[in-house]
Amino acid sequence: MRGQARLITSALLWLVACLVVTAMWSDDARRTFAQGQTTFTGNSYRIDNEGVRMSRRGFDAGARSHWHAHGADQLLFVQEGRMRYQRDGGRMQEVDLHETTYLPADVAHWHGAVPDQALTQVSVIFGDGIEWMEPVTDAQYTGDAGR
Repeated sequence: MRGQARLITSALLWLVACLVVTAMWSDDARRTFAQGQTTFTGNSYRIDNEGVRMSRRGFDAGARSHWHAHGADQLLFVQEGRMRYQRDGGRMQEVDLHETTYLPADVAHWHGAVPDQALTQVSVIFGDGIEWMEPVTDAQYTGDAGR
């Protein structure tokens, strides 16, 4: 039953990310036109989003972030490899290929690759702001210590 709940949660979080991307690229999104610029022939436009940041980050095997907290909710999707993460007060957890995890605003956490496999993650942050903290210890990374 726990695996089924995790699958449902992952599916719902992925759906939210898809809806955000779709909204960003819809006809209602704000378009910035590049008319009359010397780097384009004809009209070109870029669709901008407000309040949502998306990025793709790679980690070598064993690489990880320092502890940090975002000023807004974060959704992480494992595009390649496997991810480790830990929330303040919780235990280290792993996320499999094509799964997601949700990290609430203002909660200290870290994330990175497992020891023997590189990671590519896609991050969706629903706002701005980040506070960087201390490095993750080897004991925290291996799951032998909390924060």
